[in-house]
Amino acid sequence: MRWREEIEELHDFFEAYFTGAEDSLARAEAVLAPEFTIVGPDGSEADRAATIRMLQGGHAHTSDLTITTSDHRLLHDAEAVLVASYVEHHDLGDRQNHRLSTVVFRPDPAAPNGLNWLRVHETWTPDSAG
Repeated sequence: MRWREEIEELHDFFEAYFTGAEDSLARAEAVLAPEFTIVGPDGSEADRAATIRMLQGGHAHTSDLTITTSDHRLLHDAEAVLVASYVEHHDLGDRQNHRLSTVVFRPDPAAPNGLNWLRVHETWTPDSAG
């Protein structure tokens, strides 16, 4: 299971999708578990269907976006679940924001990097413009 690669590759995909370099949501759909949920940095919660709709609505919405991740940490690794954290950086040219994220994965041999995303929780970092 390549958890760090999965985090980096999915965020590379998000950047490509939001800038219009990628048109298909297949990469995200392949790794978001049916019961996927995300808690955004504003405290809002969305299930998989709402997340897919949000992604669709953001397609090619900007040409000036860079998304990177750093500070990757494996927090828990058990047979049925893996938990990791990372900092997500968005550079929008005129502003930046940063989110401390925690992800819960489950193994899935059919998924890219062998993992499905079950849950993500994001919070703004203290230095973030939000």
